[in-house]
Amino acid sequence: MVGLLFLLGACERPLETGKDADQDQVPRPEWRMGDRWVYRRTTPTGGTSVVTYLVTAATADGYTLRLTGLVPEVTETWSRDLHLRAQRIAGREAAEFDPPAMFFSWPLVLGKTWSQRFRFHDGRQDGEFENTWQVGPIVESILVPAGAFYAVRVERRGGSGEALDRYWYTPRARHWVKRESYGAGFVDDLVEGPSGS
Repeated sequence: MVGLLFLLGACERPLETGKDADQDQVPRPEWRMGDRWVYRRTTPTGGTSVVTYLVTAATADGYTLRLTGLVPEVTETWSRDLHLRAQRIAGREAAEFDPPAMFFSWPLVLGKTWSQRFRFHDGRQDGEFENTWQVGPIVESILVPAGAFYAVRVERRGGSGEALDRYWYTPRARHWVKRESYGAGFVDDLVEGPSGS
C-alpha cells in the first residue's frame, strides 16, 4: 500500500524502482453492482453530451456495463480482468472480440507494454486485428470536472502504429478519468465517479 501511495503521489516524475518494485504497481480494480461513472463527452466540433457507465452485473465471470446517454444505448460485457468481450447496441449484438480485447493488463506498471491479436466481428469491419498498449513513463496529474487525480496513461495503437485511444486510469476512481478516442472522435472527462472516488 505504501508503494502504491508513493506511485500515485509522484506527480509528473519518473518512478524510482528499487527492491520493492512490486509495490509500485496499480492492481486490478473490483467493480461492484451499481458502480457508476458519469462523463462529459466532447466531439471535435465542440458538441457535448453526458454518457454514464453503470455496472448492471458483477459476477465471478465478469461485468456488464450499460452506457446511457448514447443513442441507441450500448451494453458492454467485460471479463474480470477488464478485457472487452462484446458490445450490444439497442439490445442486438454489435461487436465481438475473440479473445476479449486486453484494454488493461494487470498490474499496471509504468512503461509496461503488451500486444494482442484478436478477431473482431461487427458485420462491417470483420477481421483479425492487432493492438498494442503502453503505460506512460510517469504518473501524471490530471484535472477533470470530478476533480484532480494522479493517474497512469495507457495508450492503444493499431497494427500499423496508428493511435486509437488514450486513457488516464486511477485506482481512486477504479476506472479511467479521461479518455481520448481518436477513431471515434471524442473525449470523455469524468464528472462523477462511485462514492469514495
